[in-house]
Amino acid sequence: MAVPEPLGLTRRTVLTGAAALFAAGTAGLTVPRPARAAALPQIRAAAAGWIGRGGELLVLTADPATETDFALRLLTAAADPEGTAELGPSLPLPLPAGFHPHSMAALGDALWITGAVERVPGEVRPALIWIDEATAEYAELPVPKAIRSGIATAIAPVGDRGLAVVIEGCPDPHLTAISRSHLAVSKNHGRTWTGRPLASGLGEGYGTVLTETDHGLFIAVVDGDGTQTVRTTGKTGVLKQAARLPDAGRPMAAVAASDHVSVFSDRDGTVAQTRFTAEGDVLESSPDCGCRGEILAVPGRRGTWLETDGSTIHIRSTD
Repeated sequence: MAVPEPLGLTRRTVLTGAAALFAAGTAGLTVPRPARAAALPQIRAAAAGWIGRGGELLVLTADPATETDFALRLLTAAADPEGTAELGPSLPLPLPAGFHPHSMAALGDALWITGAVERVPGEVRPALIWIDEATAEYAELPVPKAIRSGIATAIAPVGDRGLAVVIEGCPDPHLTAISRSHLAVSKNHGRTWTGRPLASGLGEGYGTVLTETDHGLFIAVVDGDGTQTVRTTGKTGVLKQAARLPDAGRPMAAVAASDHVSVFSDRDGTVAQTRFTAEGDVLESSPDCGCRGEILAVPGRRGTWLETDGSTIHIRSTD
């Protein structure tokens, strides 16, 4: 089972019911062959820095036909100047039964994967698991009472011991549409958490992306009209609203570099890129950055993202 989505959609689209949640939850392509081959598998998520795999760049993939059969694979750069990448063989991925993965991040010797769990048919709850070697366990993620159904989406490591997770959903136990976005933060490897709301009344909202900067957390949430709101936290953890951008489109990834944060967004099939300061002030915006397909951040590797269109995967970097 998965949180899949067709290539024309992506990880943040309108969700109408549990079936649509698992048909529109994550993004990408997957593959057991070099990334230049056609009909790649779907890439759901990427992460780097997991001690369990020597800090390598990993991707979570799914079979493009069934949108299930998940695999964890090493992604390596090919020997060409275009930045194309090749996928290695499948690695062990002990997902619990009924868990539908979405995004992932590494923290020390554990790999953390967000998603949802289907406890009874038609009812899904946000969930977070951690994998240590060949075992997986559920974390005690603090889902607010206002989100009775939904999915844990974006995740980012915070320092050496912390995690930030976005929880999205609605008050209806049978998911009708993503209407609320909530932030959960742990400073101690997921043992205890604090939470705060990010947005409500989103209607058919597209979702939230986040990343860690030297300033703190950088978060971009978008409503059903395509208006993005940027929020940041300083070192004290206080959440503040920064920029607000009408008609910005669906955010796909927030990528922190040493001196700015890039938010890649889908605007009617064209990928736009907006650069912000770490405090959330707009530096510049490009309505067409020349990217193709879906953009995925790589938590754990500063300034790096993936660009994939179903036939190739490129590793991009601010370097």
